[in-house]
Amino acid sequence: MKNLTKTLLFTLVLCLITVLFTLYVQLKQQSAIHGCSYLDPATIDILALSVAIFLVIEGFIRIIEHPSCSLKRQLTRPIRIAIGFAIITIHILQFLHK
Repeated sequence: MKNLTKTLLFTLVLCLITVLFTLYVQLKQQSAIHGCSYLDPATIDILALSVAIFLVIEGFIRIIEHPSCSLKRQLTRPIRIAIGFAIITIHILQFLHK
């Protein structure tokens, strides 16, 4: 398997695990606390989503720019992308709650 394919496959699996874990934690905590509301203004959500989208896009661009690099050398990029997806997941859930 080529390095790019391995890195992209690892990134996909890591993002799926991150999103599922984030969903589980958020939904579990929302059901445990009744009457909770998100009081932060919409600008915080927009700013957080902007940063998260930047992390995801920048991570994928860096992976694709260096297709011959091994997964070990590109390990921080999939982690960055997964963090971006976690932030996106949290703020989508907060937006749905509002």
